[in-house]
Amino acid sequence: MTPSGQVTWGQSISITCSLTTQYSGGYFDLEKTSSSFHLVQSARSASATFSMAEVTLDNEGVYRCRYLVRDSGSDIISPLSDPLTVSVTVILPKPGISMTPPGEVTWGTSVDVTCSISTQHVGGTFTLQKTSGSFTKTQSSSSKSATFNIQRVNFDHEGFYQCQYHTTVSTRAFSSPQSDSLRLSVTVILPKPGISMTPPGEVTWGTSVDVTCSISTQHVGGTFTLQKTSGSFTKTQSSSSKSATFNIQRVNFDHEGFYQCQYHTTVSTQAFSSPQSDSVRVTVSVPLQQPNISVTSPNGGLFWGPGGAEVTRGSDFVITCCIGSGYPGGHFNLIFSDSNITNVTPAVNNSASFHFPVAEYEHQGNYSCVYEVSLSQQTFSSTRTTTLTITVKLHLFLLVLPVSGGLLLLLLVLVVVCLVHGRRRRANQLQTLSQTQMAPVRNCYQTSEDVYEVTDFEPARAKNSPEREREVEEDDDRERFNDQEDDSDKEDEGHDRHIWDYDANQEIYATVQDVEEEYEAIKQFQSRSSDSEEDYVNVQPQVDEDELDVYGEEEDVCVLQPMDNEALDIYGEDDNICQNY
Repeated sequence: MTPSGQVTWGQSISITCSLTTQYSGGYFDLEKTSSSFHLVQSARSASATFSMAEVTLDNEGVYRCRYLVRDSGSDIISPLSDPLTVSVTVILPKPGISMTPPGEVTWGTSVDVTCSISTQHVGGTFTLQKTSGSFTKTQSSSSKSATFNIQRVNFDHEGFYQCQYHTTVSTRAFSSPQSDSLRLSVTVILPKPGISMTPPGEVTWGTSVDVTCSISTQHVGGTFTLQKTSGSFTKTQSSSSKSATFNIQRVNFDHEGFYQCQYHTTVSTQAFSSPQSDSVRVTVSVPLQQPNISVTSPNGGLFWGPGGAEVTRGSDFVITCCIGSGYPGGHFNLIFSDSNITNVTPAVNNSASFHFPVAEYEHQGNYSCVYEVSLSQQTFSSTRTTTLTITVKLHLFLLVLPVSGGLLLLLLVLVVVCLVHGRRRRANQLQTLSQTQMAPVRNCYQTSEDVYEVTDFEPARAKNSPEREREVEEDDDRERFNDQEDDSDKEDEGHDRHIWDYDANQEIYATVQDVEEEYEAIKQFQSRSSDSEEDYVNVQPQVDEDELDVYGEEEDVCVLQPMDNEALDIYGEDDNICQNY
């Protein structure tokens, strides 16, 4: 039989029968025992070959040959040959095996292992088996392949895997040989961590910053490492979650630079590390607010006008610079009129005061503040404050007093002189027995009050200055009143003095006490006019065309308002009072 031995299902075979005989021209009969199978073929050269294409299991059995020949009208039959057993088997090829995804499998993910075979005996079963251990999976297939899905791969799945195919042909089971081995390698691939910073952007010097490292993985319970890309700064922190926050306190310029995170964990006694995270940059800054500037005057010499602050010359004033938040060791620079002239004062509680004990015109100008601080051998300056304009002015009292004070004092003195001199003239007239009836007139105050006489009052001397004039006048008034009291005591010896009331055209009485009270009232009025800063106004007396002469003839003393537009003469026709004043 060719081929000899076991015949594969579907294979073609040939069986040759041969005989050594003198009887040629016969034929061979190939028969299968226990079957009706017969094949007859003429003999050529005393042999015959029987071919069987695509042997199946039905072709299995025991085959024998015999030779038949007719000679001289009789059949000559040889005995049966030795039996030839034809054994048919199904030889399945070695299956193929593949894995998706190829290469290393990430822990916790799934993997597909595909077994395939090239055979016509479909409808069999594939088996996936781990070469070590008890892992086995079986899957029927109506095709030539089968895919095995392994979910949530872990390190127990690591190892070598093989496929085998099993099928049944004509009630006989056949199995393929094992496939080649496929190695399943499990690894923990950690993703790149994330990194963030709070507060974001620049970090203020001296404050703290939080750097958070986070990772998206199921392998929690690892360790985060924060490392500066340059230098030796490294911090490690264990975490039971997927993130860790590193707090850097009292940030200074040594902390400036780029930082990265990395995650480390252990899975099934194997250590794994993530790749480095992206870099985050820590930039340290010294932000300074714009300071504020203000001015005060402890003794009240500060006023506010349209152009800004107005300080009275000679007063003290204080300029204060302050800032909302500062740093240790900071100081304020007070800049005067955009010049190079600056005053430096250390900041105490984020403020500094510049004291000017006596305001002078040289202090007049524009002022502004700048806050400066030196940190880590670097100097930082704030923006300038808004400009504070200070104007130095002379006190209002000193401006008004030379003009208005002098005029008021002069007017008061003239009024007193008018009263004193008029009363002295009237007293002399009362001493005579004959009096002429005079028309009613008014006194220097233009009221119906009594007119008092003060004797021995000298006209006011010329004044060198308003202050000196007031002192001289007060001395003269005291002397005249003393003389008046002495004269009154001598003339009346305790009796009231006779005064003529021209409004009532009758004689009245006035005591010395009345005259003293009137004098004190005049002094108080004068004092109030001099001391009140709010009453400093220029007063120009209003003079009409006609003037009242209370002295008569040639003495020009004061200006009074006349009645009925006519000059009133209370001493006679020839006395000209307040003319040409």
